[in-house]
Amino acid sequence: MKDNKDPSEIAHNVRSRILNYAISIEMLLQDFIRDYFVKEDSKKLKFAELIVGKEFFTFEQKIRVFGKIIEELKNVKIINPIKGEYDLTSNRKELLKKLRYIREIRNVIAHIHPFRDAGTNAIGIIYRPNKKSKEIMLDEVFAKEFFDKYLEVDDILRDLSNELFKK
Repeated sequence: MKDNKDPSEIAHNVRSRILNYAISIEMLLQDFIRDYFVKEDSKKLKFAELIVGKEFFTFEQKIRVFGKIIEELKNVKIINPIKGEYDLTSNRKELLKKLRYIREIRNVIAHIHPFRDAGTNAIGIIYRPNKKSKEIMLDEVFAKEFFDKYLEVDDILRDLSNELFKK
């Protein structure tokens, strides 16, 4: 059975979900950095207000700070009751790569005007990372791929925060 949904509506929904997922990851990074540097509950809100929550502390800067922090955490293994053990030390680069992918797609979705494919009527975005042209079709297939990466990163960040800060 063919899906008769309007491609514009699908694209809008996909963009909205991706932006929400990316914001969620950025907020988890913000909370992780805050909790790592500030132990006293009464100062956590102020640190978030004055430092990590400000526009000058970008998503990329949060990823860099997070990367430096986890570089110092030697032999940290996270145990997820469903997914099992995750070795942060050996998976550090891959985790940072996924975080940067989420940030990149968030920026593309938020700042580049989409196009409509004349043949399929689907809506997509063309962007040029590293001077190579890439195309994203704003459809459920892409949304699922992005969501799978989001879920993996979200689980790791939450499990790591729970392990380190005993939330």
